[in-house]
Parts: sequence; structure tokens; C-alpha cells
Amino acid sequence: MAQPIQVLGPDDVTLGCESTDMESAIRLVGAQLVERGAVDPGYVDGMLQREKTVSTYLGNGVALPHGVLDSKPYIRHTAIAIAQFPGGVDWGAGTAHLVVGLAATGEDHVAVLSQLAEVLQEEELCEQMWITDDADFIVDRLTAEPDEEQDED
Repeated sequence: MAQPIQVLGPDDVTLGCESTDMESAIRLVGAQLVERGAVDPGYVDGMLQREKTVSTYLGNGVALPHGVLDSKPYIRHTAIAIAQFPGGVDWGAGTAHLVVGLAATGEDHVAVLSQLAEVLQEEELCEQMWITDDADFIVDRLTAEPDEEQDED
């Protein structure tokens, strides 16, 4: 079995963010990706553009903003940035408590999305991630193989 792509560490998680509007939340995770060197600033505009055409709200209090196809040239390497909003952000289709900014190159895009989707479909786990004060908890849950999670419970 392929190893999960390690594109997320504790420094990529911002806990306890004040509730804000959707655009500001996208700009926050976009700025994290820029600061990390994963994307050029133009990628953030692509994230905002995608949200205008299709909601990136996944359910379970999670939104996954990422750029449009035209913004792919701005991606330097695959990365994830997470902002936790315990009070939530109105995302139109629902309230996002975890905003997961994604920039992915080539084949990584599908692999990262499928791994995130696997974890983020678990409502109880998502609710724990909304309120935790431990960035490692979020990183461990989002990067663990599904079998690892079951072994820990």
C-alpha cells in the first residue's frame, strides 16, 4: 500500500481563529500556503474564484478551498494549511469549523483529496477537530492510514 503523502505538519495548523467571513477564511489559509512557499500569491485568487463557481464546503463542518485549473501554474509543491474556527464561518451550504486550504500538483491532487475525504466523512472525528487545542491531534488524524486510526481507538 502506498504511503500517505506527508504535506501537513503542526506548523500548518492555526487553532482558535476568530469567526470571520468566507473570503477572509480563504485568504487566511491561502496566506499560510504562500508563507510556506507552496504557492505564489496568485494561487489565492484562484481559490477565491473557485468558491464563486462551486462551493468547497464538504459537510461535517469542513470546507476545502483550493484553486481553479488556471491557478495550477502558481503551485510550487503540494501542501495543506488548516485554520480552525471553533465558532464557525458561514460557508453558504453550511458552517465551516475547519478550513482546509489545499494546493496539489499532478497526481498528488487525487491522492490528497481521497485521503482527506476518507477521514473527513467521520462526523464525530470532525467535531473533535473543531474544538481541540492540539495541532498534533489534527495532523495525526488527517495523515494517518485508516487502519492506524482504528488501532488507536
